[in-house]
Amino acid sequence: PHPPINFKCPPSSSRRPAGRGDDGIGISRIWRRSITLREILLKNAKRMSFHSFTAPRMAAIFSAVVTSVMAFQSQPSWSFLPSTERGSSNRCALLPINPRSPDASFDWSCSYASKSDGHASEKVPSLSVYALLEEGRVNDAVAEIRNSGPEVPSSTYHAVIEACCAGGFEPKRKKQKNKDDRIEVAAELLQSMDDATTHAHEIIISGYARRGRWQDADRTLSMLEELFDSSMDSKGRGEVKDAMPSLNVYQTVLSAFAKANQFNHMNSLLTRMRRRGVRPNVYTYNSLLKICASDKVPRWKEALSLLSQCQREPGVNPDLITFTTAMKACARARQPGKAMELFRVVKDMGMEMDVYCYTTAMDACAKGKRWKTALSLLDEMKGKGITPNEVTYGVAVTACGNGGKWERALELLDQMRENDLRINTITYNSAIAALSKAARAESKQHAGDVDTDVLSQKALDLIKCMKDESVRRDSFTFSSAISTCGAAERWEEAVDLIKAMKEDGTKPNKVAYTSAITACANSRQWEPGAQLFKDMQNDGLKPDIVAYNALINAGMTANEPLEVFDLWLEMCQPSNERVSPDIVTLTEVAATLDSAMGKVNRERADKVFEDAVARGLILRKDSLDTSWEVDLSSMSYPVARTACRYIFRQIVERYDDSDDDNLKDLSLITGASRMRECVREVLRDELKPAIYCVVPKLEQGTLQVKEKVLRNYVQANLESSA
Repeated sequence: PHPPINFKCPPSSSRRPAGRGDDGIGISRIWRRSITLREILLKNAKRMSFHSFTAPRMAAIFSAVVTSVMAFQSQPSWSFLPSTERGSSNRCALLPINPRSPDASFDWSCSYASKSDGHASEKVPSLSVYALLEEGRVNDAVAEIRNSGPEVPSSTYHAVIEACCAGGFEPKRKKQKNKDDRIEVAAELLQSMDDATTHAHEIIISGYARRGRWQDADRTLSMLEELFDSSMDSKGRGEVKDAMPSLNVYQTVLSAFAKANQFNHMNSLLTRMRRRGVRPNVYTYNSLLKICASDKVPRWKEALSLLSQCQREPGVNPDLITFTTAMKACARARQPGKAMELFRVVKDMGMEMDVYCYTTAMDACAKGKRWKTALSLLDEMKGKGITPNEVTYGVAVTACGNGGKWERALELLDQMRENDLRINTITYNSAIAALSKAARAESKQHAGDVDTDVLSQKALDLIKCMKDESVRRDSFTFSSAISTCGAAERWEEAVDLIKAMKEDGTKPNKVAYTSAITACANSRQWEPGAQLFKDMQNDGLKPDIVAYNALINAGMTANEPLEVFDLWLEMCQPSNERVSPDIVTLTEVAATLDSAMGKVNRERADKVFEDAVARGLILRKDSLDTSWEVDLSSMSYPVARTACRYIFRQIVERYDDSDDDNLKDLSLITGASRMRECVREVLRDELKPAIYCVVPKLEQGTLQVKEKVLRNYVQANLESSA
């Protein structure tokens, strides 16, 4: 398609330095383009599969180029022809990789090798295929190679197959499919090759592995092994050079097995490759251990098994990375004991440990709530001259946070500032979480060891430091600080933090809203808590059981029985399928209605208890309770009071005067505690007529109502209702 281009240069006697000829292109420019050839081949070696060129073929190309340039110096003119035209041994073809950009880099191909190189002429991959691939027209390149017949070089096949296998990482959703995925087209091209090469198999195996298709990767590897077996001669050496699968391709399939949690297949492949004389090295085991440690569900057992195999492998010695990666798998699986065992093995072996090994051991201790051990490791590494980095300090702060040691956590933050180490979001969050944990513990125990106001103020100070240092504040940051303020009954600051979240562009989540509502509940502030509940719904967040219980708790502390009862009814609506009341909800609603007193609130409490029984929250049929023996010992006083009214109401409703045996002695298990006197007061003061009970001598934790007393109670209620 391109006409011949004639270049003229002045005679060599004129000694003009790289001047321009009559057609405007000089010798120096042609030489620069010959240098461009070398750069193209080197830069695109892997991507365009030029690495498959043999040495004679490369020599033929360069020889023709150099010969052509030298011809300018001896002839007044020279003709460069397209690759489709054949000429003398000194002629070359000049074809742009991108025809739309004539000034772009050029690709050279020789029609025939120079006579002086001594090599036979050999065809170069079709430039039209490479031009299509350069433009991203992979489908057209596939069509071109299919229509070219059996004379297509292997290197051209490699380039097209690699383009078809490009990308294709495993999608996050299994049902998601990439419509432009051409991996199957690549497999078809492999089958159509007259002499399928090892490199073509390896490209497709890598493509399958990236897509998570471990079965297809293993199947293609088996095909490659069969290709090698079929090419073996009687001496056991392959007739096809490099047909033996390399260690890299085995590692690719092993990694695909590990990522898919197919550890049985992985172990089988390890055995298979050993039988074929391909021995895994320490890098093989390290890559597999890394997958075990990085999985969403850390495979610590499989990691320890791989470590054991690595130790038994002939000629392979586990290094520090091997042990550290196995420790990381145990740490992420919350197996601090196993991780510390490996750490002690490393010390006993005399390996020179680094900051990563110590940090991994400290992380295992932090996740196992062994904050003392984590801090001792920090001091140990400092004593050995190993400088802790940001991650090390972050893990130490996390360990203090898990242990509620907020003073030590703040000291570590000060040390990081002294050492000019940047404090990231996770480290700050761990320190704030330590303050929150200490504040919640103090509010429950009232030990007086620390002032919750001091803790909340320190949390607010850390929030301000993050803003001043331009450290990103996420939802966990604000939620922990809000929880700290809630424990200190500082509901105004909690509400202000919700506003600060929105100003930062961080959308408050359920945890943040619930923590703020709990802060209002602790401060007996119903209206701010109810407003936060509405704001959460307006933000598109559907309240869960924790949010409902937090608002009900606010109504209980603020003595809002009607609002609390309405929340119960809202939770019990059939349309509200995602939220169902639990025993905590029942306890707080019953306590709110019981403290409000009055006939209306008592009727509401009875309605709530009936709904709870119907939902199976209490007095379940599959429990040890029967109609004549009920355990009240685990209930709160308000719930037990409501339960007594419910039990005797049910006895009256189930009574059948035609059956003389339908009444028996009733036993109420209360335990030898104040609950017994509480139930006795309910039977005597709230039931009409009053019920009198006895305490059996051998069962001091039980109140017994005799059959005669029950019969009198039932008859009186039936007569009053009639």
